Amino acid sequence: IISQSVVAETKQEANKNPRVLVIYSTESGEKTESQNLLDMLIGHFSTEIIFRSSKEVQEKDLDGVDTLFYYGEDHEVLPDSITSMFNRFDGTIVAIGHNVEFLGESLAFIEHKGEALVDKLTVMEQEKQLNINGRLILNVKSLASSETLISGEGNGIDYPWFIKKDNAYYFASENIDTSFSLVLGEVLHEVFQVNHPESHPAYLRLEDVHPLADPKILKEIADLLKEKNIPYIVSVIPLYRNQDTGELYNFSDFPKVLSVLKYMQDNGGTIIVHGYTHQYKDDETGEGFEFWDVEANMPITVPPDQTPEKKNRSNFNNDEEYLEFLAKQKNFEVEYITNKVTKALEELVGHGLYPVAFEAPHYTMSQSGYEILSKHFSGYVGQLQLGDRDWRVMAASPYLSAPSFLHGMYLYPETIGFVEPDDPNAIDKMMKAAEDMQIVRDGYISGFYHPYLGVERFEELINRMEKLPNLSWIDLKKESNYVDVQHISVTVDDSEEMNVSIDYFGLLEDSPDFYTPKVKAATNTMMWVIAGVAGSMVILFIIFIIRQRVHRRNVEGGTFNG
Repeated sequence: IISQSVVAETKQEANKNPRVLVIYSTESGEKTESQNLLDMLIGHFSTEIIFRSSKEVQEKDLDGVDTLFYYGEDHEVLPDSITSMFNRFDGTIVAIGHNVEFLGESLAFIEHKGEALVDKLTVMEQEKQLNINGRLILNVKSLASSETLISGEGNGIDYPWFIKKDNAYYFASENIDTSFSLVLGEVLHEVFQVNHPESHPAYLRLEDVHPLADPKILKEIADLLKEKNIPYIVSVIPLYRNQDTGELYNFSDFPKVLSVLKYMQDNGGTIIVHGYTHQYKDDETGEGFEFWDVEANMPITVPPDQTPEKKNRSNFNNDEEYLEFLAKQKNFEVEYITNKVTKALEELVGHGLYPVAFEAPHYTMSQSGYEILSKHFSGYVGQLQLGDRDWRVMAASPYLSAPSFLHGMYLYPETIGFVEPDDPNAIDKMMKAAEDMQIVRDGYISGFYHPYLGVERFEELINRMEKLPNLSWIDLKKESNYVDVQHISVTVDDSEEMNVSIDYFGLLEDSPDFYTPKVKAATNTMMWVIAGVAGSMVILFIIFIIRQRVHRRNVEGGTFNG
């Protein structure tokens, strides 16, 4: 199995992998969703990212750092030690939000003047513009010679929004969201001095493909993509669970669907894991939240038939009891996620399907869940849940990224949404999102489609995507990725070779269910052989009877020639 360092080498040039330190100020002292979104943006340029709270950062954290960020999401009087760190640092500095007055001489060219409402952002050098809903930014004045890289416009007034002076940059907002991330993601190319070419990696993902999928529609879509020579992703749920009866169905029960999936795998399609049953409680497969307790809006800490406990430090007599409670919850989540992804891999590989990445159902998973997942996958597809406070706060980076909170996994982002079944303008909206993504020189243009909607709308979507400028379809089977669970590993690299390693003896001992599809397939084959032999004997017997009757009639009619 290839290591994460080797994966990083193929996606991030070794000599352009700066060490980045991000110091932040938040009310809780913990990373928030905005810092995680910044993490995703920086993760396009570096795989060495360290986040430290302003209350815990130490001088030694600056060792070997090439780029120093400060993110003041919350107002705070910074200690002299941080001011001293910024004054002594001679690399690239980026400040965001509040408290810039404590960051030393490099940021002394910024003066705050309150707030401003803007509805248009412009990347000055490329003259790329992005219209947004009215948003508040920090109104600042540059006190010395500086350059505005991004400006905001509101009520006909221009406001400097991302400003540069020498090796220091300032971003005038206390929050980062998905709209801001496009223009910020573009100008970070200048911050990191990386001149990526104007090219837009693209993918389409066929979503929620499970054993009860329609094989006819799948085959028609596969043939269309094969004819166009377009690689694509198939997001597979290996087990379908009937929410009413609890009955489970796998691909052995629907051999036509399995046959089409293997056809896809051999003709441009890449399989990824989309959960095990795509449900936690009694939801329908494809609708449920498998790795997040959506009812309690918290990580999964108990079996589905139990009510989770929401407690904080005040509910316990001492720190020891509280930490013990947290450890118990974490241990359950580790076992739960590990079991789910292991069973999913066993089910898929047992049927001859070889996934190379993972996508969480509804993109929901806790921050610790990503760490657990990173022990088994090097690639993640889709969007990311940005914190544990609310599953609905999610986003994607505008480009390929390896944020620190993915613990070595690369994110292949989904950026333009999907074809909503009841929205006749869904594809138009996706194309508008694709147009916005072109603000970022190497922004991904990627979305997904539910095959049950049929071939016609899919063909319209693919035809319109093909007309977008500088589009380059990515093939995950040509990226360096690995999948690894107990007894099974799948690796791919840019040589297009796939290596599947299976410990059959280990599976026989620990996971005998792995052999069920093979036994069932062998049994079915034997039954067809028996049926074929029996059918042939019946046909021969009928022919014999017919010949006997004809012979008897000839004898009785006097036509027997002896």
